[in-house]
Amino acid sequence: MTVHRAIARLFTAAVALVSVTPVIGATIVGGMTDAGFTPRLVVKFKAESNRSIQRTEDRVAQLAHESGIPLTDMRTMAIGAQVLTSPAVRSAADADAIVAQLATHPEVEYAERSRPLRAERVPNDPQFGDQFYLARGTTTIDATTAWDLTIGSPSTVVAVLDTGSTNHLDLAGRLLPGYDFVANFAPSNDGNAKDSKGNYRDSDAADPGDWVSAADQMSTFAECAVRDSSWHGTSVMGVIAANADNGVWLTGVDWNAKILPVRVLGKCNGDDTDVADGLAWAGGLAVPAAPVNATPAHVINMSLGDPGPCSQ
Repeated sequence: MTVHRAIARLFTAAVALVSVTPVIGATIVGGMTDAGFTPRLVVKFKAESNRSIQRTEDRVAQLAHESGIPLTDMRTMAIGAQVLTSPAVRSAADADAIVAQLATHPEVEYAERSRPLRAERVPNDPQFGDQFYLARGTTTIDATTAWDLTIGSPSTVVAVLDTGSTNHLDLAGRLLPGYDFVANFAPSNDGNAKDSKGNYRDSDAADPGDWVSAADQMSTFAECAVRDSSWHGTSVMGVIAANADNGVWLTGVDWNAKILPVRVLGKCNGDDTDVADGLAWAGGLAVPAAPVNATPAHVINMSLGDPGPCSQ
């Protein structure tokens, strides 16, 4: 197996693909359909007319006569456009065809139809407003529109290959039994017993911390900077699947998915042989000396990497 180790951003998000079957003949607009919605016609007349007719009511009547489309003037909008109705509008498709015809009239600046809007699902978590990557934009994921379609399924399993997990309140009920693939004693930092071949792997994927002290740097971890623990795995798990709309902390992308913690990064760093085994195990493949993964992942997240080329 070739393991591609790519530099990934911390805010890597797992997004479930959703199959949506629209109502036949309906148009999907902003995460909803036009089914059951009767569009209005919006017509903006040109400011200057070549005709003597000036009153709005008369211009609407003339437009109806010349287009052959019955039109009723409902009101004038703040932007100066007219909101019209017509018995010829029985569907969104009818409205689209009518405004396309009206737009060609020499007295009309533009013609459009109204479209349905509704409130988007917005969670009440206090840090949601700071999660810029969930917003609508060209480089963000527009999560609120996605949540109108689905907030995820508990049958979806997302494996997070990282520093392991902690018992964080916002991940309560979301973690599956994972595995610790950190084989070397010093990076493992959890005091586990070694197996017959000298590996320190076990079935506890808890994150014991990855701090580096000045004493560590002077001895075992000379290549690493002094730092506090990152709790990186828990942070990534929170981005993906923190309990949402519960009034605390932040909002996960998927509100229901289960997280499979796979510990592959230890104190200071990780080893790509551990990552390779963790990746295989997360996907449901057999790994020598490791138990069978009872909950293979549908999505695997690795917010890790190095600047070197891919190994064999």
